[in-house]
Amino acid sequence: MLRPEQKQDLPVLRQVQGEIPISHRYTLGVAGERFFKAMRDQRQLLASPCPKCRDLLLPPKAYCPRCFVATAEAWSPLTGPGFVRGFTVVHRDLDELPLAAPEIVALIGWPEVRGGLVHRLQEVEPQQVALGMAVEPVWATQRTGCLADILHFRPAANH
Repeated sequence: MLRPEQKQDLPVLRQVQGEIPISHRYTLGVAGERFFKAMRDQRQLLASPCPKCRDLLLPPKAYCPRCFVATAEAWSPLTGPGFVRGFTVVHRDLDELPLAAPEIVALIGWPEVRGGLVHRLQEVEPQQVALGMAVEPVWATQRTGCLADILHFRPAANH
């Protein structure tokens, strides 16, 4: 904690608008590549099991972050609907401009799975969303092996 006399010595910060032309390449790694290939090729979400603590991890990982052991080779496809574990309704874009319509962003989890996916929730009004709501992915027709292969989640048809 700063003493009052130290606070007056702090420089005044300024914000400068601009762009820095930087390109980068994100490497998925072994676990990410396997996960996104299953989404692209089989329209399937996979979770990796830890052989020690028995946690099922989503997104899948090559090593359990709790036990620090390699996850099992036999990854499990997630079955059934996911469930809304948390959500927010977004009214402004990243530039703080009002959106034409509010967007719902939700944390989707599955029973007995540690972790989940953050994604858009559509085909439902914001006031209808509830914690525990069953949801299913809506898959893109043309998939490329990225999270956008799921266009959004929607309320599950059979729940």
